[in-house]
Amino acid sequence: MKLLKKYDYIYKFIIFIILLSFILTIFNLIFSFNNQINRLLIIISMIIYSFICGFKSGTKALNKGYKEGFKTGLINIIILFILSLLTFKFSFTIRKVIYYLIILISTIFGSIIGINKKNSN
Repeated sequence: MKLLKKYDYIYKFIIFIILLSFILTIFNLIFSFNNQINRLLIIISMIIYSFICGFKSGTKALNKGYKEGFKTGLINIIILFILSLLTFKFSFTIRKVIYYLIILISTIFGSIIGINKKNSN
């Protein structure tokens, strides 16, 4: 039970991905977005969520902020990697590597800011 409490962001991340997919599907049906707008919305929402997830893990961290953010970001990337493997359309491109790096960097920044906020209080 303690392990689930410590890593509660994992199931929240999966729920976020499902809700984001559902919301983007509804917006696509109503407004007929093109593919570029869809990708932009996905990237922006993932950056914001990764930053918030890193911030929350940084406020709970006892170690260095970048270590906690790297661990949290790596777990998020592994989840995304597994989900992309399940879609049967997996291709390892430079675009995906950049996408995963952006998510990792935003999580690290969020965790650094979170641990600094915790230390300032």
